[in-house]
Amino acid sequence: MQPIANVAFMKYFFFALIIVFFLPVFSFGQDYTSWNCPDSLTLSLNKDSLEAEFGKNKEIPEGIEVATLYALSFYPELKNTKITFKRKKIKTTLNVRPTFFSLIFRKRENRKYVVRINDSSDEGKVIIDDVPFNASIGLLGHEFGHIADYNDKGFFGVLGRGFDYLSRTKRIEYENEIDEITISRGLGKALYKWSLFVLEQSNASEEYKEFKRQTYLTPEDILHAVNDQP
Repeated sequence: MQPIANVAFMKYFFFALIIVFFLPVFSFGQDYTSWNCPDSLTLSLNKDSLEAEFGKNKEIPEGIEVATLYALSFYPELKNTKITFKRKKIKTTLNVRPTFFSLIFRKRENRKYVVRINDSSDEGKVIIDDVPFNASIGLLGHEFGHIADYNDKGFFGVLGRGFDYLSRTKRIEYENEIDEITISRGLGKALYKWSLFVLEQSNASEEYKEFKRQTYLTPEDILHAVNDQP
């Protein structure tokens, strides 16, 4: 009986080896918290070339230039679009809108956009100065997704987007759509890092985190969307 026992043991031993060595390649997902995006130092060395190609008509505040220019590189149609940044007390980290007069009196390709940056010191708010570099790329990429969406629409189309914010259901659908645009442009990894930072690593209030969970794609949603890409 001893040889039979040894054979059984060897079968279990080899089965265990297979599990140990091949389990990571089965479809149980990856550790996306360690996803590598371009680091700030590498991109900073290329800042001049990024600015030359994507910095036209852009007024970018100090501290986020590199992340902004890199995120813009995924939206080449915005190369000549006029975009300025202004610090203001707002409820979220960033938001974007066309200027009123450019929306009414200019062709869509000549519109001006303002990205508002939250400068509130209120507890529970997330300010961009506290956001890790790669996560800030995802955040900025989302806002540029809004601009790309606005540029595809005439006056009444943009107005309709504004009305979407009056309905909770419509707002969720709209922000999910912009997240999907951001992912489709190749910024899924950075968007994942932004979502993960806000929900699991930031000092945001639980109320704000719940709002983010309800309104935008969660980290898990982003993973699914990235993995579903061809």
